[in-house]
Amino acid sequence: MTKNKALLKLSDNVILNKRNDAMAIEMAQTKDYYQKTILEAFAAFIPKQAVIYEMDSQFISHAVYFTKYCDVNQVYLFEKNRAKYKALRADIRRNKAVRIECLRPEWDKNSFSKLDKGKPVIFGPKPADIIHFSKRVLEEDLFEKMITQLEKDKPLLWLDTGSTNFAKITRWLGKLQYQVQKQLDHQAIYAVQKALPKSEPGEKHELASKIFEQLEIYKRQLHQLQQEYDKKLAQIKAEQAEKITRLEDKHHAIEQKWENESKKQAALAQQSEQKRKQYQKETREAKQVVQHISDALNAEKAVNHDLNIRMLALLMEEKPILLTMEARQIQQKKELSNLRYENIKLTRHLASMTEKYQRLNDTKVIRMMRKYWNFKKKRRLRNDT
Repeated sequence: MTKNKALLKLSDNVILNKRNDAMAIEMAQTKDYYQKTILEAFAAFIPKQAVIYEMDSQFISHAVYFTKYCDVNQVYLFEKNRAKYKALRADIRRNKAVRIECLRPEWDKNSFSKLDKGKPVIFGPKPADIIHFSKRVLEEDLFEKMITQLEKDKPLLWLDTGSTNFAKITRWLGKLQYQVQKQLDHQAIYAVQKALPKSEPGEKHELASKIFEQLEIYKRQLHQLQQEYDKKLAQIKAEQAEKITRLEDKHHAIEQKWENESKKQAALAQQSEQKRKQYQKETREAKQVVQHISDALNAEKAVNHDLNIRMLALLMEEKPILLTMEARQIQQKKELSNLRYENIKLTRHLASMTEKYQRLNDTKVIRMMRKYWNFKKKRRLRNDT
């Protein structure tokens, strides 16, 4: 993996945007191309300088594989979504895959465009030599929109036979005279069945020799396949024998483990029985303690009930006194309020009288009278002496 967690690096240094899907997860685990074995098997059917249509843009890894390991002229990817389109172009630039072109299709109008300096430009792709339809694309009924082009160009078809509508696709393949050439898992290569041209009598011998040569090639291929099959069968048998041996060892280990577990279970059962008896004893003792506590609580409740009744009776006896005291307290509050009011009135009256006295004391008449009284007092004292 690269330092950027948003990127996915394969074993041959191809770097792709990391998507959150099963395809990207598998490539992250294997660090190799998605469906690598199928790509290698189907590469033999790709003609030289082929033009390939990759209908599902999620298979960008297939497009990169075709340009790196196959002799292709051009690979076209198709994507309507603008954000995904930009991500695909970034993958193409990052890996310098100049033979990959990403187009934005309008299938209903059979029109295609690409971005040139940020502006959409109408673009016509080259006729296809091979077209790859994924399961998702087939289930979106894109195959039917390509019927006219298939009838015209008759390209090889790489189809996912696991799609839900493949029965309908099969009927179209029959009408277009396509036959399966190779099938691996749920992937298959289909090609148009070509009719043999009518030959002149002089050409029949040459045609027959070519047919025999082709038959010899097929025989050699079959013999090679038979050898590979026998080799693989022997390998499978050896693996099966080894697996059986491992399983027997594992079975013996499981039996030994089961026996040990049985002994442990018996010991555990005995311990459980002892614990159960101990638990029953503790439970009985706990029940007795609980009963004692319950009796004590009931006695306490009875005492509390009697006390509550007695306290209620006392409160009922004291209630008239309390009510009288409350009435007296209210009366006292009223009297205090009246006294405060009277006090305020008297205070105001005193202030008024004091002010009047002060004013009267400061008049000329009072000053003259005060002098006169002092004079008379002095004469009286003089006469007394």
